[in-house]
Amino acid sequence: MAELKRMPVAFSSAEDCVDAVLRKVGKRIVLGLPLALGKANHFANAMFARAQQDPEISLTIFTALTLERPPAGNDLQRRFVQPLLDRLYADYQELAYTRARRKNLLPSNVEVCEFYLQPGSFLHNPAAQQQYVSANYTHVPRDLMDRGVNVIAQMVSAAADGSETYSLSSNPDLTLPLLELAGEREDRSILFVGEVNPELPYIGGDAEIDADILDFVISGEGVQQSLFPAPNPPIRFTDYALAFHIAGLVRDGGTLQIGIGALSDAITHALILRHRNNEDYRGILGSLDVDRDNQLRRQSPELEIFHRGLYGASEMVPEGFLHLRKAGVIRRTVFSDAVIQQLMNEGRITGLVDEELLLALHDTGQIQCPLTKTDTDYLQKLGVVDPSYSWRGHRFLDSHGEMEECDLHSSVGRKKLLGACLGRKLPGAIWLHGGFYLGSTAMYQALREMPAEEMAGLNMTAIDFINELQKDRTLKVAQRQHARFVNSAMMVTLTGAVVSDGIADAQVVSGVGGQYNFVAQAHELPDARSIIAVPSTRVSEGKTRSNLVWEYPYCTIPRHLRDIVVTEYGAVDLRGKTDRDVIAALLCIADSRFQARLLEQAKKAGKIEAQYQIPESFRNNTPERLTRVFEQGHRLSLLPHFPLGTDLTEEEARLAIALKALKARGKKIWELLPVVRDGYRAWQDRSPENGHIHRCLERMEFEFTDTFEHRLEAYLVAGGLVRFVDERRPLKWPDLNGR
Repeated sequence: MAELKRMPVAFSSAEDCVDAVLRKVGKRIVLGLPLALGKANHFANAMFARAQQDPEISLTIFTALTLERPPAGNDLQRRFVQPLLDRLYADYQELAYTRARRKNLLPSNVEVCEFYLQPGSFLHNPAAQQQYVSANYTHVPRDLMDRGVNVIAQMVSAAADGSETYSLSSNPDLTLPLLELAGEREDRSILFVGEVNPELPYIGGDAEIDADILDFVISGEGVQQSLFPAPNPPIRFTDYALAFHIAGLVRDGGTLQIGIGALSDAITHALILRHRNNEDYRGILGSLDVDRDNQLRRQSPELEIFHRGLYGASEMVPEGFLHLRKAGVIRRTVFSDAVIQQLMNEGRITGLVDEELLLALHDTGQIQCPLTKTDTDYLQKLGVVDPSYSWRGHRFLDSHGEMEECDLHSSVGRKKLLGACLGRKLPGAIWLHGGFYLGSTAMYQALREMPAEEMAGLNMTAIDFINELQKDRTLKVAQRQHARFVNSAMMVTLTGAVVSDGIADAQVVSGVGGQYNFVAQAHELPDARSIIAVPSTRVSEGKTRSNLVWEYPYCTIPRHLRDIVVTEYGAVDLRGKTDRDVIAALLCIADSRFQARLLEQAKKAGKIEAQYQIPESFRNNTPERLTRVFEQGHRLSLLPHFPLGTDLTEEEARLAIALKALKARGKKIWELLPVVRDGYRAWQDRSPENGHIHRCLERMEFEFTDTFEHRLEAYLVAGGLVRFVDERRPLKWPDLNGR
């Protein structure tokens, strides 16, 4: 008699589930919540509320990237944000521990530890800063086990066909390796709570789990909510310049990893232009690139369209990957068998089940002739030999009882072996491996509506598969051809150290995440490169500062792992170079307003010769030069403010561009007087040509304001719309759902 599958205990109330957890585990709770989207918010809030009520409960929450609604601080922010909150986040269940943590009101019996903070959102917050855990992404399961994690609570999706399976969907990244590690340690003390959300796309592959993996399941109207949307940000010229230089480093037939944010969206768009508008791509990159003889980059930029396509292997799956897939850029597929993958790399097989595949496997020694039972099982598992055959000695017995030779020597014999599999696509082709995803409402809708055949090529999986080479190294080396791992930084020192997650006074901006993993991986994989992208400058409180610095008292990536660094002024290959040559290269991609001072510091330290001068061709690194490049001919029409579309309305999109630019220019009103002056003129001008500005002011509820303070704010916003929203650039291109 077949053993009955153990089913999880079902609840319709998060509070009832908390009762059951406390009965099972006791009052010491170490709760693991996935990062970003996949948290079981209702359960977490119910557990937090119980700990607030009962001081005998000891609650530690270990997580990362807690998502919050956009803050509405001052009046200007409130006017912009409040309608967004009402429209996009109306039924999002915010995590209660975040509100308490922001106000430093966490109870003494509650600890919230994060290994990655929402970037910049917890600076100078004592509770968040003191309880931050600095860890590589891949080490988190180990750290959780060492802390005694005894409850995992995750948002899951239930199979629509009633098959008693669930999907970890957005977040198998840490859950899968944590469960595996618990199994290895024979630790059965971890309770797994699944909170079912019908909005969460059902993704199969490694993310699919059997019901008996879960201990408790909460479902019903009480725990349903919209998925947290992360609206795409507007793209500046700096982001586009960085993106074109990076696109020139990506090799056809290679592997791509990118993150989320403006730079990621810009890279996506640049790669699509390279593939679909190749002449324009070549023209823009050629105009941006002053490294004519490749003295900095050490090789010519990649210019061709994607004939073989790219394969994605990225811890973070942003919306851009779906756009790259739709555009035909992401189309190289990989397989879970190292021998098959190597044959694909060599071009000896095509991805179809045919005679050449059998012959190639035989030539490598992977199968014998005649086939053994082991060979037969292997081929049938691959989907190559007709599944109706059963092995009998050196013969096959087919479904009709006929005997066939297990012989590869003749075409007739090979075709009989292949049977109904002949001519089919080789099963198991993957175009993207990812750890977690986060994006816009359009992204979530696209995933929910993705055809099954297409979804089969998207494998959300464990983070150690993506970020490390320790397990299945041979397979990963075969899959990750010409890998390009792109990560952002805040600063880079002139000797090549990278600052990405913290600042000088030990305040944590975000976290290490997987950046160190990818940098180390790039140094181990053949022909792989780590690409660190950093804008050459930033504007802080109205003052422009260089992001290339002589020294800094903190680093995320030490200089001995320096590889490729890109600013909007070019790409430099630092691998294997001396300190002197690294400094000389980085000076060439620094903003020219800071080059002299940086060079002086290098000379004073004796790290570069006293007579050295930066070559003339690299001394015109200015924003004005970038603007001239992008304004040539019809190029502005190719550079939308929101290349991947946006959840914002047209007016909100314009306002987002203007408000972002205004924020960077500081708060001192006398520094903004020219902008206010432009805004006053626009306010007075009621012509049809200015209609879009007045629609934006109406969206901000400024049209009928009478107070001096509010009128000044209105002039400022109008001036921002005039100065910073380039009407020659399209606002957006159609997003994934054609909106």
